[in-house]
Amino acid sequence: QTQETKHLEAANRNFNEIRELYGQVPGGMFGSDENCREGYIDPRQAVETCGMVEMMLSTEILFTITGDPVWAERCEDVAFNSYPAALTADMKALRYLQSPNMVQSDKVSKSPGIQNGGPMFQMNPNRHRCCQHNQGHGWPYFAEHLWLATADNGLAVAFYSENKVTAVVGKGTEVSISEQTNYPFEEQIEFSIEPSNKVRFPLYLRVPSWCEKPVVSINGEEADYGELAGYIRIEKTWEAGDKVSLSLPMKLNLRTWEANKNSVSVDYGPLTFSLKIEEDYVQDGGTEEWPAWEIYPASPWNYALVLNSNDPLQSFEVIKRDYPASDMPFTHEGAPIMLKAKGKIIPDWGMDENNLIQELPDNPVVTEETTDEIILIPMGAARLRISSFPVVK
Repeated sequence: QTQETKHLEAANRNFNEIRELYGQVPGGMFGSDENCREGYIDPRQAVETCGMVEMMLSTEILFTITGDPVWAERCEDVAFNSYPAALTADMKALRYLQSPNMVQSDKVSKSPGIQNGGPMFQMNPNRHRCCQHNQGHGWPYFAEHLWLATADNGLAVAFYSENKVTAVVGKGTEVSISEQTNYPFEEQIEFSIEPSNKVRFPLYLRVPSWCEKPVVSINGEEADYGELAGYIRIEKTWEAGDKVSLSLPMKLNLRTWEANKNSVSVDYGPLTFSLKIEEDYVQDGGTEEWPAWEIYPASPWNYALVLNSNDPLQSFEVIKRDYPASDMPFTHEGAPIMLKAKGKIIPDWGMDENNLIQELPDNPVVTEETTDEIILIPMGAARLRISSFPVVK
């Protein structure tokens, strides 16, 4: 409203300062299991489910105002990694709080390790009323911001998802664009463009910062897009039947969280990965149609990663599977991408008296346990998860 850049800079500064203080964790959020508390920064600290939805909306609004693609990436971080696992896959139950490291989701109070008392970790369709109402806005708001108009009478793709948009471009010509993709689980995105008449307008394709060499083709011919600056801009006279193909090659990346004992998280494109912990669902309350669930670990979870000392990224093997026919990729069974890795059990890393995971051990860790092959799955598919890992010395 003021047209002063200092206010945009303040929003960005606030975002970064909160994460420096309380958000040295993967998944795009921060530790505020009701309030941010000094010293409570371990990845076991949680955030409200509705906080994730509100963060997505805030970043969507800031992207709309600024055009800065960093806000879109911040939205994706929450939308793909933190938000989906806050609910059961059928979206019939949710938990009030969720954290990057969370190995038991029951109704036992976790206070004072988690600030809130009560059954804040239970998947329940009848409790956590603020989240019940707010969470329903998450995906509709996201869908609402998939496409944006541009000041030069064109269109910008803010977020990639299968959809169809009808908009007005140029000097008032209607165009429909159909988008086919399984992003973020696949790299390929296809656009079919159908204007009511031939029309010249610019099409902007957002390029995430993790993608070094995007490839775009128009009607089967690779296009030269020049300087990126966060977007590929294509301006031409569009005709019915035009096709645009965009490939966003993904790569592995490791992040180190210095403030959290140099723990690490593993990314592939916009997805962050968690240890695959077998999940034992036990109904406790609700009805047959709307059950409440507790989720218990049915496999070991207290692993530290074993990394190749010369090239840590060589420690992971990317496994790609078919996109699920159920159209639900945020489950163990449906996850289209997994990672093979190696880990060692840390016997002294367990749960506290309330079955809340203990804080991260000092890192790197020394353990004489044998090396196991472990599987990592996307955070959004893991209702129980270790997403911030210690590393074996």
